[in-house]
Amino acid sequence: MGQEDKRTAVIPPNILWRKEDENTVLFNEDDGEPYVLNETGSRIWELCNEEVPVHEILALLPQEFDGEAAVIQQEARNLINELVEKKLLMLSP
Repeated sequence: MGQEDKRTAVIPPNILWRKEDENTVLFNEDDGEPYVLNETGSRIWELCNEEVPVHEILALLPQEFDGEAAVIQQEARNLINELVEKKLLMLSP
């Protein structure tokens, strides 16, 4: 996923989720496995829920969290890829 990734992350209909303090708990109805996101992951999830394109998510996060922009963006890419691999998130074509 490059910084100019115009795809949008989409939450599949079989994924339930809820906020718990700064964390977000995801629950896949198909396999019953919970998945917990920390504060940064929760923010990424919120932006995905609002259908913000991936490249915009990567641009926003360094403004909202302390740290080196490139590191924040790489970690966000890694999380999005992991969520897609676990079928908790889909990317639009």
